[in-house]
Amino acid sequence: MKKLWISIVVGLLVFPMIFQSPAQAGTPISIIIDGVPLSTDQPPVMVSGRTMVPLRAIFEAFNANIKWNQKTQTVTATKDDTTVILKIGSKIATINDNSVSLDVPGLNLKGRTMVPTRFVSEAMGREVGWNPKTKVVTITTSAPNVGNAGPATSVAAQDVSDFGDGRDLQVSFTRAADESLVDHYRILIVKAGYTLNLSSAQTIASSNYSAVLATGSNPTIKLTATSRTVDGDSIKSNQAYIAYVLTVGKGNNASTLSSGSSPITLVNNTAELLSNIKVNDISDYGDGRDLFVSFNKLSDETKVSSYRIFVIKAANYSTFNLAKANAVASSDSTQVSKTGSNISQILSSGAKDVDGALVKTGVSYRVFVMAIDSSNAANNVLSSASSAITLSNVGITGLSVSDVSDYNDGRDLRVSFTHATDETYISQYRILVVPASYSSSFSLPDANNTSSAYYTTVSTTGSTTNQVLNSSARDVRGNLIKNGTSYKVYVLSIGSGSYLGANVLSSASSDIMLLNVSSLSAVSNLSVSDVDDYGDGRDLRVSFTHATDETYISQYRIMVVPASYSSSFSLSDANNVSSTYYTTVSTTGSTTNQVLTSSTRDVRGALIKDGINYKVYVLSIGNGNYSGSNVLSGESPVITLSGKTPVISVTNVTYSVNDGKILISFNKSSIETNISEYRVLVVPSKQAFGSTDALGVQASFYKSIAPNGTNPSIVTATRDVNGALITKGKKYKVYILAVANSSGVQNGGLSDSTEEFEL
Repeated sequence: MKKLWISIVVGLLVFPMIFQSPAQAGTPISIIIDGVPLSTDQPPVMVSGRTMVPLRAIFEAFNANIKWNQKTQTVTATKDDTTVILKIGSKIATINDNSVSLDVPGLNLKGRTMVPTRFVSEAMGREVGWNPKTKVVTITTSAPNVGNAGPATSVAAQDVSDFGDGRDLQVSFTRAADESLVDHYRILIVKAGYTLNLSSAQTIASSNYSAVLATGSNPTIKLTATSRTVDGDSIKSNQAYIAYVLTVGKGNNASTLSSGSSPITLVNNTAELLSNIKVNDISDYGDGRDLFVSFNKLSDETKVSSYRIFVIKAANYSTFNLAKANAVASSDSTQVSKTGSNISQILSSGAKDVDGALVKTGVSYRVFVMAIDSSNAANNVLSSASSAITLSNVGITGLSVSDVSDYNDGRDLRVSFTHATDETYISQYRILVVPASYSSSFSLPDANNTSSAYYTTVSTTGSTTNQVLNSSARDVRGNLIKNGTSYKVYVLSIGSGSYLGANVLSSASSDIMLLNVSSLSAVSNLSVSDVDDYGDGRDLRVSFTHATDETYISQYRIMVVPASYSSSFSLSDANNVSSTYYTTVSTTGSTTNQVLTSSTRDVRGALIKDGINYKVYVLSIGNGNYSGSNVLSGESPVITLSGKTPVISVTNVTYSVNDGKILISFNKSSIETNISEYRVLVVPSKQAFGSTDALGVQASFYKSIAPNGTNPSIVTATRDVNGALITKGKKYKVYILAVANSSGVQNGGLSDSTEEFEL
């Protein structure tokens, strides 16, 4: 033990090198253990002269028992009579309860926990060598072999499942004659016809065999979905395999190789999963006849007798599985024959969900399909869930609102919409005007309970409605409609006949604030920013909010004025600026974000360029009754175009999942002075995603973090970048977007993603 301690201390003092990642090094770092290259999914890196390697790869290569505590970020590895405890970020480790100082602590890198190679190797009793020229770390077991435990015998392989991967393969064998000399066993799977001997068996990478501890009993081991053959291929159906067992000697004892098992070919009876489950609302019966289900059936139906369609309330679908599907009563599902290539099925009026309730409008459902193996229910195949669907038989579309007069009451408000396609069971529509401050909590029950004095009734006559309200029209709170208040409008479709009480509330209109048009107004919120490095007008972005009412405005003109001249710049000067010395902007939209062109000139005729102080004005051009009555905005802040510091992306983005929440940590950008915020973006794992996509994500679909000089650790938003709720069973990746402020570059910096994960 004293010699071991001396080796560890010496190892911690050598190789003083600065941090060097694989991307920076000319030659990647390799690690060879007893002549076998160590395979890792994250390449080794050099940190302060110490080689860092993924902890699981190195400990498993030594056949150590590993325990990882996510909460305390601590790994405990046990091998024979040696126990090593290492905490990520700490320079103190322990070996058999004795504290040891580390030059470099364990760290997280791109979702992988990295540990010092030399410390771990020597703690496990190995010798370590380093060739700085070739960048090769050699790890060896020092002493010669002294004994032979004898080979494992009676190796047998069986096909035990129908997953189509390693889980189908079970290997059993009789342990070595003297297991006191055995460190562990390695189960080696080879394709039939592959030649395997002791020498080649000892060089197999750790990722391509399954390790089994010596326990004093004859092992029976079921492999996993990720198990591979000795040449790294996934185990699969319709391929013949032979199993071998390598008995690895303990300490200095020799290893031995068993004889091979009889060849076995795995047969997958379930073929592939059912796919392409689609649901549509096709009618207005208010029952199962409204629900149309289609799917691609299994390509191999040898053991399929029929299919069953299950309708499940969307709130309960995440816990539905094959066992629950097999237990559903036949009366609570729809059976479909296997006739035809793909199947389309309209359910019946008596169709029920799996809880026994009739399928109806107004309830959110998801659909599963199961292929039935009549000879063995355990081999039934259950599809994934369809998208959610809520059956509806009434509802309007195309809702819009406009300000049409200047009475300062309901007569200023026009409401337009397209009627429901089928109005057989609709008796009337009700127009509901809701103060915008109250609209976020406005719901169908609120609409149903609104007093008749507080809505406007519209008949079902015609296919569209264009309704100007009356002077006594009130909002749903009972207040008269008036100018200066922000409103949203809803339309309630009132069911009749068999749909009496099954009312449907439309989505909200856009906000509208009624105003009197008495004069032109200037633009507001005028701002300028430096967005590029062309050295001309393309570097200058001008943003502003349009006039509240543009009825009598034909266009806006952006005018760039040298700051030295701006104190005397007036409306008269603006009206007289040549058309070649300003930029015209239309009244389309409510705001403008305009990057000028390379040929843009200031109001004096000089090309815009870096190094000059400017101020910007916007001239509103009147038309009609206000032709010639132009309005000049106030001046923008001074801006001087110059080169800019690029936005630097964050690094080391890692994740953990705790109690259904995703916790993200990352190292802040090395320069934060030009960053306005970090955006935490959760992206479906298969979705292509780049900087342009990241900049377009809506604010409600990401988590914003202000830069504050520290490395954040935060919980993500509850929705992904597409607005879908983050749910169990789906795989995701997380990116961090560093967003530039007005002094930075135009686009943000997007980090690398985390590894793929699921809740």
